[in-house]
Parts: sequence; structure tokens; C-alpha cells
Amino acid sequence: MSSDTSPAGGLTTFDTEPLERALTESLDVFSGLTADEMEAPSACDGWTVRTTLAHLTAGVAAITGQLPAVPYDKNKEFEAAVDAQALDLAARPAAELLEILRSASPALVNIFASLPDDFAAMPVDMGTAGTYPFASLADALTFDHTCHVRWDVLTPRGQVRRTLPDLDAGRLSASLRWLTGCIPQMTTERFRDLLTDPLTFILTGPGAATFRLTPHAASVETSTDEPTRATVKSTTSDFILWGTGRESRQGRVKITGDVAYAERALDAFRVY
Repeated sequence: MSSDTSPAGGLTTFDTEPLERALTESLDVFSGLTADEMEAPSACDGWTVRTTLAHLTAGVAAITGQLPAVPYDKNKEFEAAVDAQALDLAARPAAELLEILRSASPALVNIFASLPDDFAAMPVDMGTAGTYPFASLADALTFDHTCHVRWDVLTPRGQVRRTLPDLDAGRLSASLRWLTGCIPQMTTERFRDLLTDPLTFILTGPGAATFRLTPHAASVETSTDEPTRATVKSTTSDFILWGTGRESRQGRVKITGDVAYAERALDAFRVY
């Protein structure tokens, strides 16, 4: 999430346009669905479109106070805990979920528009997924809404047919900031074990980004001047698809350097 700290200190303002666009798109898509479309399976295993709406509503409304902030079950892996939470909330009517999301969205944007520095840096415990500063949740929610709506609800991966404009650089950049920032904590232990040498990623297209993973994914560096064992090239949108495990990376990446090393490591790579 891009930010600007005031000279006086103590308060940081954020560019909330990507978050606003993601929320607006979610509301536009979900509010236009028929009853049958709302109950259709999504591309998320075990979730209907309404379950997806419930999940997205929970993430927004728990921050704004429209829904209670229920701690994740620490006895469950993070995605299993999220799954249980979404399925529970999906018992509510779709119209109720939509109204909660609609009323909570402006409040959410206002919260992230200007944050006290200590609140922006406040650690948020996400169980097995790691701990992240509160301010980064704006990027997380931008990613969550963008990814679930475009690649889990709508065709070709989902069953709902709607035509949306191409993704803008702002939402792609926010999504990539979240995903790349998560790599040291969220990706698989197997990937960290296999990543014995630096690996560079060059992502092209809207929201283009370049970063370098240090050995064992200990950190993500924006400088790529240091030596690297292999370089992975992909588009920004393709990286989101294969990096989250939604699609195969085959045909979506070009690897230079030690190809065999990169392929072995990437076989175990996943963030969400």
C-alpha cells in the first residue's frame, strides 16, 4: 500500500484508490447476480459464489465493526480456519451479506485513508499465515476481492458470465505487494528448504515489479543487482494465477539461468 508520512510525524496517509476500485467491483458483480448464480459453485473448492461473498464480507466488516472480529482458530491451518469462518457466515441470506459489505466499504476506505503510525504498524496475527502490519491489510483486501471475483466467481474459472474491463495497474500493484510481502512467512516450508540460492522475479505488464528472494526466502529485496542463480519472468496477472496455485505456471513463465534449480523450487511455491 503506497503511503506518505506527514512531516510532523505520527500520521500516514495512503492511496486507497486500488482498494476502492476492488470493493466497488465486488459490489457491482455480486449485486447483479441472480439467485441461481449466487448458489453456483465457485472455483474455490467447496465454496459457492455466496460463500465467496461471505468470505469477502467478513474481511471488510470485521475491521469496520459491522461484524465481530472472530480470532482465527489457532488449532487449524489458516486456510482451513478461513474456510470454516466463510461457511458459517454463508448461512446468512445473500441480500444481508451484500448490505453489510455495502455499508462497511466506505468506512473501511476511511480507516485506511489516514492511519496513526503506531496503528499502521500494529501487528496482526494471521495464525499459520504469519503476522503482518495492519496497514498491509488494505493490499490484502484489494488482492482478495480482485482475485476472488475475477478468477473464482467469473468465467473462465468460475461459472458466472460477466465482462469486466482489464485490471488496472493500481490493483495489480497492491495485489503483488501483498503476495510478495507474504513470501517469507506464508509460502511452503518445502519451498524455503529448496531455495538455497537467490531467485529473481521479473513481472511485466500493468503493475510491473522486479524482486529478488534471498536464500530460504528469508527476505524479499527490490534491488536485483546482486548475483542470482535463476530469473523467473512472467506477467503480473499470470504470477497471481500460478503463484496462488489457481493455475499451472506451465506456459506462463520463462526461466533463465539454472532452469532445473528454479523449476524444483517453484514446484513447491505458493502464496495466498
